[in-house]
Amino acid sequence: MYQPNYIDFYQKSLIPAESSDPSLSAGHTHWLIALEGQLKEQEKEFYCWKVSVYPSNSEGSFSWNQELYASPLYECIHQAFDHAKELENNVKDAQLGFLKRKEKIS
Repeated sequence: MYQPNYIDFYQKSLIPAESSDPSLSAGHTHWLIALEGQLKEQEKEFYCWKVSVYPSNSEGSFSWNQELYASPLYECIHQAFDHAKELENNVKDAQLGFLKRKEKIS
């Protein structure tokens, strides 16, 4: 079973969602965009980063097992940050069509 990594989990933004969005379950009103670090090489403390989108409530509470989107891994946190910014802009413009539910690449 997958266990979330909350050691290197950074909330990027919490964005109000359209109330008619079919991807939202009961009690969720926002999208949480986050950066998640995954240790690639323990000896060198080298991390890869992915960007995730979760349905959330207005306070930022979310369920780790209801991830809507997970990006490919980035070796540079700056690339992951840029991708998170792009997602943030698309979510604000209600352009979620490019996100396929559970498009998880690990």
